[in-house]
Amino acid sequence: MKKLLLTILSLCGMYSYAQYGFGGYGNSENLNSYPSKKDINYAGDGKTYHAMDVYYPKEAKDSYPVIIHIYGSAWSSNNSKGNADLGSVGKAAVEAGYIFVTPNHRSNSDAQWPGQINDIKAVARYLRGNAEELKVDTSFIAISGFSSGGHLATMMGTSRNVEKEYTVGSTTMDIEGNIGNFTEFSSSVDAVCDWSGPVILDKVNCGNAMDLNSFITPLFGNCSASQCPDKYALATAVTFIDPSDPPYMIVHGSADAIVAQCQSEMLYDELKKGGVECEYIPTGGQHGVSEDKCPDMISFFNKAREKKAESLHTSIDNINTLKTDIYLDGDKIFLANCGKQSFTIMIVTGSVVCQGFSDDYSIDISHLPSGIYILCLENGAVFKFTK
Repeated sequence: MKKLLLTILSLCGMYSYAQYGFGGYGNSENLNSYPSKKDINYAGDGKTYHAMDVYYPKEAKDSYPVIIHIYGSAWSSNNSKGNADLGSVGKAAVEAGYIFVTPNHRSNSDAQWPGQINDIKAVARYLRGNAEELKVDTSFIAISGFSSGGHLATMMGTSRNVEKEYTVGSTTMDIEGNIGNFTEFSSSVDAVCDWSGPVILDKVNCGNAMDLNSFITPLFGNCSASQCPDKYALATAVTFIDPSDPPYMIVHGSADAIVAQCQSEMLYDELKKGGVECEYIPTGGQHGVSEDKCPDMISFFNKAREKKAESLHTSIDNINTLKTDIYLDGDKIFLANCGKQSFTIMIVTGSVVCQGFSDDYSIDISHLPSGIYILCLENGAVFKFTK
C-alpha cells in the first residue's frame, strides 16, 4: 500500500508540475487581437519543433524592434510557443511597440545539447534574413526567457561573440550550429531578460528547491555534472562572459520552489565580475513571470536600445579616425596588424547584416550585395566601405 501511495503521489506531482511548474503561474491571456504570423518554420525543415509565431503591435509601421521570448518547459517540450507568457511578456512587448516572437525548440528528448541553443540562434538569424518581409528592425533584437527558456536566453547573450566551435577541457561544441538557410546572418542579441532561469547547470541545486537533474541530464546523454563537467560548462552562460556581452536583467522570486533564487544571484555576481551591465530584481514571488515587473523589462530594453543607438551614432561620427591598416581588396577586408577579433557589419541605418570573427586577419564579404556598409571591430575601430 505504501508503494502504491508513493506512486500516486508521484504521478500527481508530475501532473501539477507539467501544468504549473516550468510553465509558471503567469497570465494565460492570448494575443489574438493583435496582428500575427503563425507557424513560421525558421529551419526550413517543416518540423513542428522548428516553428515560431510572430505578433505585431496594432500601430502599423515599416519596421519594429524585436523581443524573442522562450517558454519554460524544463527543456521537455518542443511545442509550447502558444503558451509562452503571451498575456504578460507578450502583451507588454506589443503594447510597447515591439514585435513579439515565440519560437519552439527541440526538447531534451529530441536532441542533446547544444541542439536547443542552435535552434534559438537560428531564430535570430531567420529574423535578420527575412527582415523586410517580417518588418524587423535588425538594429535591436532582444531576448527574454522563462525558466528553462531563461537558461537559453542567458546563453544567447554571452555566446553572441564566441567562435563557432568552442572548447572547454576535452570537449568541443558548435554553439552556433547550422540550422536553417540564413547562416550568413548574425545570431547576436542586444539585451537579455531572464525570468527565474536554472542558469548554472552544474550548481542547479544550490538552494532549497526542486531537484532538476532528471531534466538536465538528458541534455548530455544522461551524463551527470560530475561525470561530464566540460559539457555542462558549455551549456552555462558564465563560461562565455566577457565585457562585450549585452546588458542583462534578471528577475527571480524568493518563494520559487522549482528553481532556487540562488541561481540568479550567482549569475548576477558572475556578470558583474565579468564587467557586464546587469540589473537584478529579486521578488517574493513563486516560479513564474512576475507580471508587475514586465514594465521594468520594457524600460530596460528601451534603455539598452537607446544606448546602442547613441553608440552607433558616435562610431559613425568618428569614422575618420580609422587606422590605416584596415583596407578593402576585392571581396575581402584585410585587418593588417589587428589580430583575429570579432566584428559587426551594418548598413548605414544601423541594421546589422552579419557578425562573426575575422578569419586569418581578413573578413570575407563576398556574400554582401552592393551597397555602403559600416564595419565595427572589437578593438573599437570603425570603417565605412562601399562594395
